[in-house]
Amino acid sequence: MKFSAIATTTALCLGTAIAAPAMAQDINESVCGASPGGLWSLVGTGLDAAVKEERPGSTITYQTSSGGLANVVQVTKGTCALGMANDGDLAFASAGTEPFKAPVEGLRALAVLYDWAPVWWIARRDFAEEYGLEDLSDLAEKKPPVRLVFNRRGLLTSAITESTLEALGVSLDDIEDWGGSVQFQASGEQTGLMRDGRVDLLANTLFEGHSSLTQMSEAVDLKLLAVPDDAAAAVIETYKLKPWTISADANPGGDGDVKTVTTSIILFATQDLDDDTAYAVTKAMLDHPDAMAAVSSAMSRFAPAGMIDQDVVPFHEGAIRAYKEAGLM
Repeated sequence: MKFSAIATTTALCLGTAIAAPAMAQDINESVCGASPGGLWSLVGTGLDAAVKEERPGSTITYQTSSGGLANVVQVTKGTCALGMANDGDLAFASAGTEPFKAPVEGLRALAVLYDWAPVWWIARRDFAEEYGLEDLSDLAEKKPPVRLVFNRRGLLTSAITESTLEALGVSLDDIEDWGGSVQFQASGEQTGLMRDGRVDLLANTLFEGHSSLTQMSEAVDLKLLAVPDDAAAAVIETYKLKPWTISADANPGGDGDVKTVTTSIILFATQDLDDDTAYAVTKAMLDHPDAMAAVSSAMSRFAPAGMIDQDVVPFHEGAIRAYKEAGLM
């Protein structure tokens, strides 16, 4: 009897001592992105692959959306647990700047997904040389009859580029007064307009080495216009951007390095996202960066060190734990 009782007690104690730790839970959440065929959808694929590597059986489902501004609304409503947005989108949301009617509280960053899509100001070389244009301040001074094309209205890119000219004292009405014109077109249409010689200057965010740069440069001699420091500082402050230099190797005009600004795409949530999910998603990208980098040549620069390079909104506590474990915070 005594032996049986002792054996039973010992077995219970050993069972308690050697019990397997609780299994990490699967992560099954959605991420709001943008169009179904764009880069953000590929980034969503990489995120899903990384999380599956970290926690087998997990799924991150990509949900199409109209972009970062809409994603702030979708995430705060709970339609998606995660969202992608430009730094400027989150800055406007946090400040309550239009189109937001009041500050959006509780937004939290998990990671910078990429920040290497700088703003390009691409001119036809013959036009730039005719009017002596080297940077955008020359545009403001010379007042040429420029046919200018921005990206579509409502996108952060068009807001940034229009604000850049405003920082130099140039309005869209001014351009028309000079005998020029302004239109807003998607990236593909922009490329066609420049290639066909129907515009003199376009402004857009593009990756270095983007195929559209090759398409345009094969048809038209191009010249990049630099963004003056004062105009860059103005849009950096307003949209929480970063300074950027387009390298000489990436310059389709062959004129050396060109200074501009760049945007960041941030994976975000709200403070209500549970810590384990935020931790697991962040750790998945830290532990499996190749899954993120493999989805597109545009993402080949992805590396853990760049994931923390933002100060637009606070980081989620779960993400902070992952970064501390990785020695990045």
